[in-house]
Amino acid sequence: MRRSLALALALAGSVSSGAVAQNRPPQGSNPTQATLNRAADAILALKSTRFALKREGTPAFLDEKNGVTFTAADCVYVAPDRVSCNVKVSLRNGTIVQLTRVWVPEGTFQSNPLTRQFAKVPGDANFNGVVLFARTGIPQILRTAVQNPQTVGPGTVLGRSALHLKGQVAGQALNPLMGGTLRNDALYPVDLWVEERTAQPAQLHVAEPDGSGWLIELSGLNEPATPRVPPARPQA
Repeated sequence: MRRSLALALALAGSVSSGAVAQNRPPQGSNPTQATLNRAADAILALKSTRFALKREGTPAFLDEKNGVTFTAADCVYVAPDRVSCNVKVSLRNGTIVQLTRVWVPEGTFQSNPLTRQFAKVPGDANFNGVVLFARTGIPQILRTAVQNPQTVGPGTVLGRSALHLKGQVAGQALNPLMGGTLRNDALYPVDLWVEERTAQPAQLHVAEPDGSGWLIELSGLNEPATPRVPPARPQA
């Protein structure tokens, strides 16, 4: 299975309401859905957050054309449309380097690992952190695409008291965020941990049958944050 990430983590996609409508749970049929809706609201209300994106198992493509893969990114999001990520990547020859990718309204930019100079990345690049927090990203999935939602119970994650929720989501709904790594017609286990009082998200995990998966961890919610930005005149 091809492991390209269109988080488009442009990650270009958005989850269309038509694509997930068939998976919409009956309104009011499960109290867990009310918590999922609150979590969606909390994501949309974020002013800023730090988040770590981790690829478990088979590495994902950051740049499939050039054979560049990654397993982890440390990022900063500032609402409504700015994200910067420090990404440790593996080049085709096996060399491991770190680069910075930035999403701003002016476009997507990436630093050269050697010169540190920024250049614009084509709009269809595989990784887009802004999409995660967009109304048509994780919030819409939580509202409309989680099947068989259940509350597992209280616990602790990342040192925070949290409520553990779980369900299943069709690959068709997840693929715009996961870059086509999933089968459209398959259901994937999704686990979400949210703070009990505020429903603010702490951790989201998507599992794949072969042991691979995606893990998103959020911290420093609404704390002052400044994403890195490219220079006023980045390289063309």
